[in-house]
Amino acid sequence: MNKHNYCRRIMEVYGVIVDFEGNIARTNVPGPIDENETLKGWTNRVLGDDVYDVSFSLQHTYAPQTRMGTIIDDSHDAAQQAKKILKNTVKNKTDRLKEELEQESLKHQKKIKKILAKQKTKKEIPFEVSAPKADDLDLEEVYGLAKDLTLHPITEQLIDSAFNRESLTPEELILNLVMSLNLRVDELDKLRDLNP
Repeated sequence: MNKHNYCRRIMEVYGVIVDFEGNIARTNVPGPIDENETLKGWTNRVLGDDVYDVSFSLQHTYAPQTRMGTIIDDSHDAAQQAKKILKNTVKNKTDRLKEELEQESLKHQKKIKKILAKQKTKKEIPFEVSAPKADDLDLEEVYGLAKDLTLHPITEQLIDSAFNRESLTPEELILNLVMSLNLRVDELDKLRDLNP
């Protein structure tokens, strides 16, 4: 498991910011058992036997005449650990959002295929096998079917913006939808690049 993700989970369960070296033996953070547990017992139970140099970031009060350089030096490791935990948290959320968007996109692609198949059966000429032409699509009906679905709010925005343009051909409509979806995926990629 990712060290900083595990540290974030420890922070959520125990309310402490911890850092360490070595390999984590567990995938889930065990809950508190006994507040009288020693650091060694806690380290073995929560982090495992392959972890060393365990340190905690604790609040410390300084005298007014303390130099800021001293405070910054004392806080450096805690600040770096907090940044790593935050960066990892943002990356995990971005990855989850991108995955959800991809899953939503796949679901909607399947629904659109069903709609197109339904349109094809309405327009089919007996004894003639042909693919449906975009000109044969009833855009108002497709829009109505899309609005009847339970969609992700972003998907609803994409559909509304694509359909709210005057006198579009079906080909232009499909192109607008694809381009809008592509822009959203690009935005997610940029977010991911900002939080590697």
